[in-house]
Amino acid sequence: MKTSERHHLKDNELAMAVGAVQSWLEQHRTTVLGVVAAVVLIGGGLLGYTAWRDSVNNKAAALLAEAMVVEEGQVQPPAPPAGTTNDPTSPGGQLPGTYPTLQAKLETALPKFVAAADAYPTTRAGQTARLHAAETLARLGRRDEAIAQYDQLVGSSDPLIARAARLGKVSVQLAAGQFDPAVATLKEMAEQKDGALPAEAMLMELARAYRLAGRTEDARKTLTQIVEQHADSPFATDAKAEIAKLKS
Repeated sequence: MKTSERHHLKDNELAMAVGAVQSWLEQHRTTVLGVVAAVVLIGGGLLGYTAWRDSVNNKAAALLAEAMVVEEGQVQPPAPPAGTTNDPTSPGGQLPGTYPTLQAKLETALPKFVAAADAYPTTRAGQTARLHAAETLARLGRRDEAIAQYDQLVGSSDPLIARAARLGKVSVQLAAGQFDPAVATLKEMAEQKDGALPAEAMLMELARAYRLAGRTEDARKTLTQIVEQHADSPFATDAKAEIAKLKS
C-alpha cells in the first residue's frame, strides 16, 4: 500500500472517530452539560466555602486579639490629676491601656473573651477565647461559671483544646473542694495510652489531688507508682521528694 493511501486511511479513521464523538455528545448533550455544571458549581462552592471559612477565622482571631490586649494590660493606680505634679506633660488619671486593679482588668477582658467565643464557637480562636474566659472567671472566683465554660470545650474536636479544658476544669474543681470528680478525671487521663500527655505527669497531678482531698495513703501509693514505673522520668525525682514530705 502506498504511503499516500495509508495517510488517507488514517485521515478517514480520525474523521470517523471525531464524528462518533460528536454524535455521542449530541445524543447525551443534556447529561454532559449537567455534569459540567455540577463540576463548576462544586468547584465554586469549595472556593466560596474556603473564602468564608478564612473570613470567619480572621474575624474570630481579631476578637480574640482584642481581648488579649486587655488581658496583657498593666495594673497600676491612676496618676495624680493634671497640674498637681511637677510634670506638666502628665495628663493625670488612668493611663490608656492600664487598669487600677487586677479585678478591673479581668472584668474588662471577660466580656470580650465571651463575645469572641460565642460568636465563633467552632473556630480555634473562638475556643481559645472560651478557655481564657473560663480561666478569667476562675480568677474572679466565679467557679461554677468557669466550669460551665470548660464543659463547652471538653468535647472539642481539637485534642489540645479538649485536654486544656479538662485540666482547667480539674483545677477549678480542686479549688472548689470538688475532689471526687477531679480525681476521677485525672485517673482517666493517667490511664490513657495515646501518649499525648506523659502518664507520670498525670499521676503527679493525681497525687496532688489526693493530698488536697486528705487522702494521704492514696497520694503515697500514686507517688510510689511513679518511682517504680517511671524511674527514668524527671517526675520520679519529684515523686521521691513528695514521698519524703508525706513521711515527715
